[in-house]
Amino acid sequence: MTTWPVAATFVLGLAALGVEHPGSAPATRVTVEVFSVALDTAGEGLVFARSEGELQGGANPDGRARLLGAGETVLIHSTSWRWEPDGRIVLTYLAWARDGTLVAGVRPLPQLPPPGPTDPLRPRPQEIRELDPLAHALRHLAFLLRTSRDGAVAAALGSRAAAAAARFEPEVAGERPR
Repeated sequence: MTTWPVAATFVLGLAALGVEHPGSAPATRVTVEVFSVALDTAGEGLVFARSEGELQGGANPDGRARLLGAGETVLIHSTSWRWEPDGRIVLTYLAWARDGTLVAGVRPLPQLPPPGPTDPLRPRPQEIRELDPLAHALRHLAFLLRTSRDGAVAAALGSRAAAAAARFEPEVAGERPR
């Protein structure tokens, strides 16, 4: 049987509770970013809203993303993560909302930026523009629509929304068209 000194037991107990020990490295902040997307009221274009929130105490980011999603979410998908210069890790989700339920803070989806150049040894672009994560998410969704063997993605979106999402050039996470 291993015996632990009282001080080590105390430090391990604090760590298990998520309490930082004096002199330990600060915990990494994790932000959940959600792009909620839906067909506009005419059913011809797309609208979106962006929200974000901190992930607290090792919580499941999927649950936090569901809470941050706007409208009645029919599909939620983790699309990417990135490191920010302030030390945060940002987990990006795409939340597709049922037609007519995305109302708070929506903006029309503009022309999306093309993928930026990629250095195979430095996958994080030097500059990440505001809509780059959304563009990546929609391209990834188009990829999922085309490769889903059981049709679950298209079924969740519905025929009109699936047709709108399928118009994007598909992109696998971490890969860029050449």
